[in-house]
Amino acid sequence: MEAKAKARIQREINDILQRYQAEGYFPSASVRVFDAYETLAAACVGDAREDSLFDVASLTKIATATQILHLIRQGRMTLQSSLCSLLPEIARDPYLRDRMQHIRLFQLLTHTSTLPAWYPFYSRQGQDFYSVLAYALQHTEPTQGMVYSDLNFMLLGKVIERAYGKPLDACLTEELAAPLGLEKMTYHPDAASHIVPSSYGNPIEAQMCRDRGISFQGFRPDSQAVAGQANDGNCFYCLGGVSGHAGIFAAPAAYERLCQYYMTTADPLLIEAQREQSGAPGRGLGFQTGISYPHGCGHTGFTGTGIYFSRVCGIGVVSFTNRLFYPQENPQQTWEFRRALYEAVFALRENE
Repeated sequence: MEAKAKARIQREINDILQRYQAEGYFPSASVRVFDAYETLAAACVGDAREDSLFDVASLTKIATATQILHLIRQGRMTLQSSLCSLLPEIARDPYLRDRMQHIRLFQLLTHTSTLPAWYPFYSRQGQDFYSVLAYALQHTEPTQGMVYSDLNFMLLGKVIERAYGKPLDACLTEELAAPLGLEKMTYHPDAASHIVPSSYGNPIEAQMCRDRGISFQGFRPDSQAVAGQANDGNCFYCLGGVSGHAGIFAAPAAYERLCQYYMTTADPLLIEAQREQSGAPGRGLGFQTGISYPHGCGHTGFTGTGIYFSRVCGIGVVSFTNRLFYPQENPQQTWEFRRALYEAVFALRENE
């Protein structure tokens, strides 16, 4: 891309960031625009810097999905491998085996597993993960069709640990981040790093528990700025900050590099992962698809993070915000902000 085009993109994303920050969508944000091989523009507002780490929340799922796809490429499993065959803990439990015998990796990756969207595992303290899983499934009805579920990727994290024979945080570092050169992507951010706070306490999740009649007294105070700890309750309160569905801290450049990996790969499975899958509307293999991601795919995170890229158009955007970091306020969704970014980048790209 010519220097003039890059300068136009830079001006446009600067303007968008400043406008949406002023409108109260987020206190801080960092954005990167890129093609398959280079960064085209980067901008920050608020307390964010280019090297700042953000709690990426559900963007963790993309790192998890990538590790599963790598295990499939290595011949260690297939998309049709059953969960019972991959996790002995499920196979040994009569209830779990009966309830989950139909679930394949494909169903977990595409959120078509029949598992519930969410359950606060931390509310049953003192019980192991699989005991709480059985309790949660006994007290929720099987879902039908595509239902986005954290439980799917909590289980995929367990599959990765079992396959590699080591903790998930070590798997992330040794099997994904290091081989792909994804610097500043970790479950354990160094305290010396510049970390953007994600929220004050967990007021939204606390309300989700109250709405379900579930009691939990261990939530962080609403006055506590959460920085360097996973925002997600199941990840932080139950799973030690390490899970397949949440918990990663990263700089935007790390996810830019991961998107570029998908944009340039020649591997058929990784290319297929970016396409909508049969029976799973709006879902690839880990990725989201559809009108929110024109000619491409991406994903979002609850804390205000998002990625989008298109192999066809040769363009991508990483947008990290901390939309929840407002005391005693209802945070805004970041879809309007992200749509403005995507539309601006596409318009400038088409006018090159």
